[in-house]
Amino acid sequence: MAKPTGAKGTRSRITAAKPALRKAAAIAEAIEPPPLRPRGMAPDAGVEISEDAFPELDAVAAIQRGLHAYNQEMGGDYDREPVTLLARAPDGTARGGLLGLTFWGWLFIDWLWLSRDLRGKGVGSELLMRAEAIARDRGCAHAYTDTFSFQAPDFWAQNGYQEFGRLDGMPAGHARIWFRKAL
Repeated sequence: MAKPTGAKGTRSRITAAKPALRKAAAIAEAIEPPPLRPRGMAPDAGVEISEDAFPELDAVAAIQRGLHAYNQEMGGDYDREPVTLLARAPDGTARGGLLGLTFWGWLFIDWLWLSRDLRGKGVGSELLMRAEAIARDRGCAHAYTDTFSFQAPDFWAQNGYQEFGRLDGMPAGHARIWFRKAL
């Protein structure tokens, strides 16, 4: 039997091949999907997105102001007050301390560090108790922090904090741990 020729025959072969072509196109797209938009462009926003390893202070401040304003709008009064406690040697050298913030009725302990020779002597617990007292004076009812599994997580438990979150593998072989406490 002779194969069809001409326009009608070509159309028949194309129609018959469509399912196979669709399948091949789907496989190719799954392997390497087509770009959705030009790199760096946000959809319909009229802005370009780029990495900036050394941003200008004005740009950083704009992000911070914007987020603080939004947080205050959504969560209420957002007066963030720092808590800074230092453990100083007799010569005035900082040998450790605690850095934190109070806001929305919570104390956030961002950093607590002591030089090796001060660890295990109650200095960390004293810093923590003083920070909690400051927070209570500011109307806070809770405290929270995050630390790593290699940064004495037992210290937090010994001071009444309870673990409420853990991210294993950060860094590899360790974990990031979140603690909270009712004041």
